[in-house]
Amino acid sequence: MFFRKKKKIDIENQEVEVINEPFNTYGLSDLLHFIKREIGVDLFPKKAIIETRIRLFCEEKNINSFRKLFDEIQYNKEMKQDLVNLLTVNETYFYRELIQLQEAIEFAKTREGVDVLCAPCASGEEVYTISMMLEEDHTFRKRFNIIGIDINSEAIQKAKNGIYNARSLHKLSDNLKEKYFTLVSDKYQIKKEKFLHVDFSQINVFDDKFLSFGKFDIIFSRNMLIYFDEDFRIKAMQKFSKLLKEGGRIYLGHADIVPENEYLQKHGFGSSCYYTKK
Repeated sequence: MFFRKKKKIDIENQEVEVINEPFNTYGLSDLLHFIKREIGVDLFPKKAIIETRIRLFCEEKNINSFRKLFDEIQYNKEMKQDLVNLLTVNETYFYRELIQLQEAIEFAKTREGVDVLCAPCASGEEVYTISMMLEEDHTFRKRFNIIGIDINSEAIQKAKNGIYNARSLHKLSDNLKEKYFTLVSDKYQIKKEKFLHVDFSQINVFDDKFLSFGKFDIIFSRNMLIYFDEDFRIKAMQKFSKLLKEGGRIYLGHADIVPENEYLQKHGFGSSCYYTKK
């Protein structure tokens, strides 16, 4: 059990000592089970780290127990989303894991037109990267559309804003930076007129509304499955198989674990690995 620090408040120049209620850690397991059911993320292996993070979140919201937070997010959608945002922060950068991206671009050339899904897309770097690579490949002159989805509302807003720091662009040449970005102070703003074929949406990959996006030639889902247990990994594979066009491919992250399942078939090894529908 954690105790909050005593605070001193000056009321009409009189110092008054306020002793906050102790923080009650009861209810953490119920909270983590709820998060797992809602978004698939299994936080139990990182329980010690997550406990501190969620406790600080509670203190910011003036909630003095995990149980009260659990009760609150049953009906408070805004607080629930704030908690999801806290627990699903992922950092990425442009042109990450380039070999796999290049493989996907070569495959895209074999399709009549290309619809691409990035799920999750984090703050948009992967989506913009794929668009840039298709634009820069002068042998590719076909229709393409790219959709990025993520459950984290703050990440999606950042993706839509398209403002990044220099570290996110560290793999880009000066020519690409100049062509696709505008330098504003110390930040890089995407030139939106260069990315007319991309879109972003905040949605849970396990939400049935996810299926309304149609079907895709290429699906990127890199480093999402590592946060799921086996059951949720299989559920994700089932969802993706429904979204994949005939002959389409799914590219996963190098650390993702795919259990044996009836939906997808693995091809290749290492960075050239991809999956198709069985």
